[in-house]
Amino acid sequence: MSLFRNLSLLTKITLIVAGILVVFFGLNSLLHYRQVKSVILDEALQKAREAAFHAVHTREYLSEQYQSRGIELSAERYALIPVVASNRIGRRVAEDLGYSLRQTSDRYRNPDNAPDSFELEVLKRFRAQPDLEEYYTEVSAEQGPFFRYMVPFEADSSCMPCHGDPQQAPDFIKEMFPPERDQAYNYQLGEVIGAVSVSIPMSDILQRLQANLNRDLLANGVNFLALITCLGILIRFAVTRPLRRLGEATSEILRTGRFDRVLSRRGRDEIGRLIDGFNEMVAGLGEKTRELEESEQRFRLLTDNAGDGIISFLENGQIILFNRRAEKLFGYSKREALGMDVAKLVHPDASKGLHKIGTAEYLRIHGDNLMKNIHRIVGLQRDGSAIEMEVSLSLAVSDGHRFYTAIIRFTERKAPV
Repeated sequence: MSLFRNLSLLTKITLIVAGILVVFFGLNSLLHYRQVKSVILDEALQKAREAAFHAVHTREYLSEQYQSRGIELSAERYALIPVVASNRIGRRVAEDLGYSLRQTSDRYRNPDNAPDSFELEVLKRFRAQPDLEEYYTEVSAEQGPFFRYMVPFEADSSCMPCHGDPQQAPDFIKEMFPPERDQAYNYQLGEVIGAVSVSIPMSDILQRLQANLNRDLLANGVNFLALITCLGILIRFAVTRPLRRLGEATSEILRTGRFDRVLSRRGRDEIGRLIDGFNEMVAGLGEKTRELEESEQRFRLLTDNAGDGIISFLENGQIILFNRRAEKLFGYSKREALGMDVAKLVHPDASKGLHKIGTAEYLRIHGDNLMKNIHRIVGLQRDGSAIEMEVSLSLAVSDGHRFYTAIIRFTERKAPV
């Protein structure tokens, strides 16, 4: 977090906008991926439906033809039995289309028609839910994901000659599938006896999805870079550049103390109003500074031209004002006196307590008494000469700081030491 705070404003805004765009494009890609996958799965479902119903209709057509034309089944026509023929035709078509199709039953005669675990579970569901007309889902297998589709078929009159009463079955059927070992007899009209099972590999579907996803990611990446670039340029010109100008102008004012810098306005937006406020603030500060300088100049003229010595100092005795009359009477220049302890201007023999306990402690103890009357004390000039003087002391407070001002009148004679 501290690293983020130290980044430039442009970088922060760019990172935030980039994060928002990444989330937006990510969600958009995910939604598009799901939409495309849904469309492709719908195509797979339609393909499976067509194949399954072709197989069902083929079986029904052959059954109708045999019954309407009175064709008798025989061992030589075994491959033309409706279920067998439709199953084989469906398998050939499915091989050409790249998927598998077969008719399966849990009461099979041909082991090739035995249901796998998925088909067995769906057959049970068809029997438990008579209104269920079809079932489809995605499943995983060792060969990869598959789209599985099943539609049930029920026993009708065409099934009865071979799958009804075993005593009524053709002799070649009983020879091929002895009733005592075969489970595909005793069908009842209308019962679910099996299903058409279609299995479509998902590898092609996933490849199409991946291709679409790659195109989306590429397009989103290009759009992302274009948006970030445009936003970066816009933010630089509309936000960060004006703010940088404000910062540079503020630094220049702090460095030079001059308030004549005026920034040009570039609009009426928030940045424009901020620049207007800055210009008004600078103008106001410039006016106040000029007034303060004029006030200080007047005060300096008053103090420098005063007939008495004027010395101002802080609670610790540090001198902060030393006028011209004080320079002449004590022999110190203003530069020398400023910052000096005011105790150096008092003769040590005349006020031993001041030098012993220090200016701050002395003022704390005797300050109130010193301000009540005019006092005659012995001062000490730079050359070591002692001089008698009258001192009037006052106290002022500014910004929470206390400072004292001494008005000093000197006599013409030297004070005895």
